[in-house]
Amino acid sequence: MPEAIAKDFHERCEDYTIKRVYTGPEPYFDSGAMETYVTSEDNAGNECVVVYVDNAWNRTVRMLSDIDQLPSSVRYRLLTINPEARNDEFWEIKEVTQASINGTYYILCYLQDTPKLKNLVHTLVIDSKGTVAKACTYRLNNAEYIGTIPGDMEWITAHYKGSEVLGFVNDNGDDNYLIMHDGVLKSVYFKISRKGTTWKKTCYPLPKGTTVPSNVLESLHADYPDFTYTEVSIVETPDGIVYLFTDGNRPDRLGHYVEAN
Repeated sequence: MPEAIAKDFHERCEDYTIKRVYTGPEPYFDSGAMETYVTSEDNAGNECVVVYVDNAWNRTVRMLSDIDQLPSSVRYRLLTINPEARNDEFWEIKEVTQASINGTYYILCYLQDTPKLKNLVHTLVIDSKGTVAKACTYRLNNAEYIGTIPGDMEWITAHYKGSEVLGFVNDNGDDNYLIMHDGVLKSVYFKISRKGTTWKKTCYPLPKGTTVPSNVLESLHADYPDFTYTEVSIVETPDGIVYLFTDGNRPDRLGHYVEAN
Protein backbone atom coordinates (compact mmCIF):
# COMPACT_ATOMS: atom_id res chain seq x y z
CA MET A 1 0.00 0.00 0.00
CA PRO A 2 1.48 3.40 -0.99
CA GLU A 3 2.73 5.50 1.91
CA ALA A 4 0.28 8.35 1.19
CA ILE A 5 -2.68 5.96 1.40
CA ALA A 6 -1.35 4.19 4.49
CA LYS A 7 -0.89 7.53 6.29
CA ASP A 8 -4.35 8.83 5.38
CA PHE A 9 -6.07 5.56 6.23
CA HIS A 10 -4.40 5.43 9.64
CA GLU A 11 -5.54 8.98 10.40
CA ARG A 12 -9.04 8.37 9.03
CA CYS A 13 -9.64 4.87 10.41
CA GLU A 14 -7.09 4.54 13.20
CA ASP A 15 -8.49 1.45 14.92
CA TYR A 16 -9.88 -0.36 11.87
CA THR A 17 -8.50 -3.76 10.89
CA ILE A 18 -7.48 -3.97 7.22
CA LYS A 19 -8.84 -7.07 5.50
CA ARG A 20 -7.73 -6.55 1.90
CA VAL A 21 -6.36 -3.95 -0.52
CA TYR A 22 -7.02 -3.81 -4.26
CA THR A 23 -5.61 -1.36 -6.83
CA GLY A 24 -6.73 -1.18 -10.45
CA PRO A 25 -7.75 1.22 -13.24
CA GLU A 26 -10.90 3.30 -12.83
CA PRO A 27 -13.52 0.91 -14.27
CA TYR A 28 -16.04 3.23 -15.95
CA PHE A 29 -14.01 5.86 -17.82
CA ASP A 30 -10.92 5.90 -20.01
CA SER A 31 -9.32 8.41 -17.65
CA GLY A 32 -6.12 6.54 -16.80
CA ALA A 33 -6.81 7.06 -13.08
CA MET A 34 -5.97 4.29 -10.62
CA GLU A 35 -8.32 3.40 -7.79
CA THR A 36 -7.29 1.72 -4.54
CA TYR A 37 -9.93 0.01 -2.39
CA VAL A 38 -9.01 -0.56 1.25
CA THR A 39 -11.54 -2.89 2.87
CA SER A 40 -11.47 -2.98 6.65
CA GLU A 41 -13.55 -3.70 9.74
CA ASP A 42 -14.35 -1.23 12.51
CA ASN A 43 -14.52 -2.02 16.23
CA ALA A 44 -18.22 -2.87 15.96
CA GLY A 45 -17.56 -5.43 13.21
CA ASN A 46 -18.93 -3.23 10.40
CA GLU A 47 -17.24 -3.51 7.03
CA CYS A 48 -15.78 -0.28 5.70
CA VAL A 49 -14.45 0.47 2.20
CA VAL A 50 -12.18 3.48 1.74
CA VAL A 51 -11.45 4.42 -1.88
CA TYR A 52 -8.48 6.41 -3.13
CA VAL A 53 -8.05 7.81 -6.64
CA ASP A 54 -4.41 8.27 -7.64
CA ASN A 55 -3.51 7.91 -3.94
CA ALA A 56 -5.87 10.73 -2.84
CA TRP A 57 -8.88 9.98 -0.64
CA ASN A 58 -12.11 9.98 -2.65
CA ARG A 59 -14.86 8.33 -0.59
CA THR A 60 -15.68 6.10 2.37
CA VAL A 61 -18.61 3.67 2.61
CA ARG A 62 -19.36 1.99 5.94
CA MET A 63 -21.91 -0.83 6.15
CA LEU A 64 -23.88 -0.53 9.39
CA SER A 65 -25.37 -3.64 10.96
CA ASP A 66 -28.66 -2.16 12.22
CA ILE A 67 -30.61 1.09 12.33
CA ASP A 68 -29.59 1.80 15.94
CA GLN A 69 -26.13 2.68 14.58
CA LEU A 70 -27.65 5.52 12.56
CA PRO A 71 -27.46 9.10 13.87
CA SER A 72 -30.60 10.00 15.80
CA SER A 73 -31.75 12.50 13.14
CA VAL A 74 -31.57 9.85 10.40
CA ARG A 75 -33.16 7.14 12.52
CA TYR A 76 -35.99 9.49 13.54
CA ARG A 77 -36.71 10.32 9.89
CA LEU A 78 -36.72 6.64 8.94
CA LEU A 79 -39.08 5.69 11.76
CA THR A 80 -41.35 8.63 10.91
CA ILE A 81 -41.66 7.34 7.34
CA ASN A 82 -41.77 3.69 8.33
CA PRO A 83 -42.75 3.08 11.98
CA GLU A 84 -42.32 -0.68 11.46
CA ALA A 85 -38.72 -0.36 10.22
CA ARG A 86 -37.31 -2.36 13.14
CA ASN A 87 -39.29 -5.37 11.94
CA ASP A 88 -38.22 -5.08 8.28
CA GLU A 89 -35.38 -6.90 6.54
CA PHE A 90 -32.62 -4.47 5.55
CA TRP A 91 -30.48 -5.18 2.53
CA GLU A 92 -28.33 -2.08 2.98
CA ILE A 93 -27.61 0.43 5.72
CA LYS A 94 -24.69 2.45 4.34
CA GLU A 95 -22.95 5.55 5.64
CA VAL A 96 -21.29 7.46 2.80
CA THR A 97 -18.84 10.35 2.72
CA GLN A 98 -17.42 11.82 -0.50
CA ALA A 99 -14.46 14.14 -0.92
CA SER A 100 -16.53 16.60 -2.96
CA ILE A 101 -19.63 16.61 -0.74
CA ASN A 102 -19.86 18.41 2.59
CA GLY A 103 -21.45 16.12 5.13
CA THR A 104 -22.44 12.49 5.37
CA TYR A 105 -25.46 10.74 3.88
CA TYR A 106 -27.08 7.35 4.38
CA ILE A 107 -28.49 4.81 1.93
CA LEU A 108 -31.15 2.52 3.41
CA CYS A 109 -32.62 -0.35 1.40
CA TYR A 110 -35.22 -2.62 2.99
CA LEU A 111 -38.20 -4.89 2.31
CA GLN A 112 -41.61 -3.79 3.46
CA ASP A 113 -45.09 -5.26 3.18
CA THR A 114 -47.88 -3.03 1.85
CA PRO A 115 -51.62 -3.72 1.74
CA LYS A 116 -51.26 -4.93 -1.85
CA LEU A 117 -47.65 -6.17 -2.12
CA LYS A 118 -45.36 -8.31 0.02
CA ASN A 119 -41.62 -7.67 0.33
CA LEU A 120 -41.68 -4.45 -1.67
CA VAL A 121 -38.19 -2.96 -2.01
CA HIS A 122 -37.81 0.54 -0.59
CA THR A 123 -34.68 2.70 -0.81
CA LEU A 124 -34.18 5.98 1.03
CA VAL A 125 -31.26 8.39 0.80
CA ILE A 126 -31.18 10.61 3.89
CA ASP A 127 -28.60 13.26 4.78
CA SER A 128 -27.18 13.67 8.28
CA LYS A 129 -29.77 16.35 9.11
CA GLY A 130 -32.64 13.98 8.36
CA THR A 131 -33.58 15.33 4.93
CA VAL A 132 -34.92 12.63 2.61
CA ALA A 133 -33.03 13.37 -0.59
CA LYS A 134 -34.36 10.41 -2.58
CA ALA A 135 -36.95 7.65 -2.25
CA CYS A 136 -37.57 4.82 -4.71
CA THR A 137 -38.96 1.28 -4.85
CA TYR A 138 -35.85 -0.44 -6.21
CA ARG A 139 -32.24 -0.94 -5.23
CA LEU A 140 -29.56 1.55 -6.24
CA ASN A 141 -26.15 0.51 -7.54
CA ASN A 142 -23.36 -0.12 -5.01
CA ALA A 143 -22.06 3.11 -3.49
CA GLU A 144 -18.57 1.63 -3.05
CA TYR A 145 -17.94 1.69 -6.80
CA ILE A 146 -19.13 5.18 -7.70
CA GLY A 147 -17.64 8.58 -6.99
CA THR A 148 -18.61 12.10 -7.92
CA ILE A 149 -17.19 13.52 -11.16
CA PRO A 150 -15.46 16.94 -10.94
CA GLY A 151 -16.95 18.04 -14.26
CA ASP A 152 -20.46 17.19 -13.05
CA MET A 153 -19.96 19.17 -9.86
CA GLU A 154 -18.75 22.16 -11.88
CA TRP A 155 -21.80 21.89 -14.16
CA ILE A 156 -24.14 21.84 -11.16
CA THR A 157 -22.40 24.81 -9.56
CA ALA A 158 -22.72 26.80 -12.80
CA HIS A 159 -26.37 25.92 -13.52
CA TYR A 160 -27.75 25.86 -9.97
CA LYS A 161 -25.89 28.67 -8.27
CA GLY A 162 -25.84 28.47 -4.49
CA SER A 163 -26.99 24.85 -4.45
CA GLU A 164 -25.80 22.25 -1.96
CA VAL A 165 -25.19 18.61 -2.86
CA LEU A 166 -26.82 16.42 -0.20
CA GLY A 167 -25.96 13.04 -1.70
CA PHE A 168 -24.83 11.12 -4.74
CA VAL A 169 -25.95 7.71 -6.05
CA ASN A 170 -25.99 5.71 -9.24
CA ASP A 171 -29.56 5.07 -10.34
CA ASN A 172 -29.89 2.38 -13.03
CA GLY A 173 -26.63 3.44 -14.67
CA ASP A 174 -27.12 7.21 -14.41
CA ASP A 175 -25.12 9.28 -11.93
CA ASN A 176 -27.66 11.07 -9.73
CA TYR A 177 -26.74 14.13 -7.67
CA LEU A 178 -29.27 15.10 -4.99
CA ILE A 179 -29.16 18.84 -4.45
CA MET A 180 -30.96 21.56 -2.52
CA HIS A 181 -31.39 24.64 -4.69
CA ASP A 182 -33.36 27.72 -3.59
CA GLY A 183 -35.15 25.60 -1.01
CA VAL A 184 -36.20 22.98 -3.58
CA LEU A 185 -34.88 19.42 -3.59
CA LYS A 186 -33.70 18.59 -7.11
CA SER A 187 -32.45 15.36 -8.65
CA VAL A 188 -29.78 15.92 -11.33
CA TYR A 189 -28.94 13.02 -13.66
CA PHE A 190 -25.90 12.49 -15.88
CA LYS A 191 -25.48 9.79 -18.52
CA ILE A 192 -22.25 7.79 -18.34
CA SER A 193 -20.07 6.66 -21.24
CA ARG A 194 -16.46 5.58 -21.59
CA LYS A 195 -15.63 9.16 -22.61
CA GLY A 196 -17.25 10.76 -19.58
CA THR A 197 -20.64 12.07 -18.49
CA THR A 198 -23.35 14.24 -20.08
CA TRP A 199 -26.21 16.00 -18.34
CA LYS A 200 -29.43 14.07 -18.96
CA LYS A 201 -32.17 15.75 -16.91
CA THR A 202 -33.10 17.45 -13.66
CA CYS A 203 -36.33 16.55 -11.84
CA TYR A 204 -38.08 18.33 -8.98
CA PRO A 205 -41.56 19.05 -7.62
CA LEU A 206 -43.30 22.21 -8.74
CA PRO A 207 -42.01 24.88 -6.31
CA LYS A 208 -44.54 26.50 -3.98
CA GLY A 209 -45.95 29.68 -5.45
CA THR A 210 -45.16 28.57 -9.01
CA THR A 211 -48.03 28.14 -11.47
CA VAL A 212 -48.18 25.81 -14.44
CA PRO A 213 -48.31 27.71 -17.76
CA SER A 214 -51.85 27.90 -19.16
CA ASN A 215 -50.84 26.36 -22.50
CA VAL A 216 -49.46 23.30 -20.67
CA LEU A 217 -52.72 22.83 -18.76
CA GLU A 218 -54.70 23.26 -21.98
CA SER A 219 -52.64 20.54 -23.66
CA LEU A 220 -53.11 18.22 -20.68
CA HIS A 221 -56.90 18.67 -20.63
CA ALA A 222 -57.14 18.32 -24.40
CA ASP A 223 -55.19 15.07 -24.50
CA TYR A 224 -56.48 13.59 -21.22
CA PRO A 225 -59.83 15.23 -20.50
CA ASP A 226 -60.83 12.84 -17.69
CA PHE A 227 -57.46 12.78 -15.94
CA THR A 228 -57.13 14.19 -12.43
CA TYR A 229 -53.75 14.80 -10.81
CA THR A 230 -52.47 15.40 -7.30
CA GLU A 231 -48.80 16.15 -8.02
CA VAL A 232 -46.89 18.24 -10.53
CA SER A 233 -43.19 17.84 -11.26
CA ILE A 234 -40.83 19.71 -13.55
CA VAL A 235 -38.30 17.87 -15.71
CA GLU A 236 -35.54 19.95 -17.28
CA THR A 237 -33.84 18.32 -20.27
CA PRO A 238 -31.39 19.46 -22.96
CA ASP A 239 -34.43 19.77 -25.28
CA GLY A 240 -36.50 21.92 -22.93
CA ILE A 241 -38.86 21.70 -19.99
CA VAL A 242 -41.50 18.99 -19.50
CA TYR A 243 -44.22 18.88 -16.85
CA LEU A 244 -45.21 15.59 -15.24
CA PHE A 245 -48.75 15.33 -13.84
CA THR A 246 -49.28 12.38 -11.48
CA ASP A 247 -52.36 10.93 -9.83
CA GLY A 248 -50.92 10.01 -6.44
CA ASN A 249 -54.22 8.48 -5.33
CA ARG A 250 -53.88 5.61 -7.79
CA PRO A 251 -51.86 2.54 -6.76
CA ASP A 252 -49.99 2.67 -10.09
CA ARG A 253 -49.38 6.44 -9.77
CA LEU A 254 -50.47 7.08 -13.35
CA GLY A 255 -48.80 10.13 -14.85
CA HIS A 256 -48.65 12.09 -18.08
CA TYR A 257 -45.87 14.26 -19.51
CA VAL A 258 -46.64 17.54 -21.25
CA GLU A 259 -43.98 19.60 -23.01
CA ALA A 260 -43.73 23.32 -22.32
CA ASN A 261 -43.79 24.63 -25.90
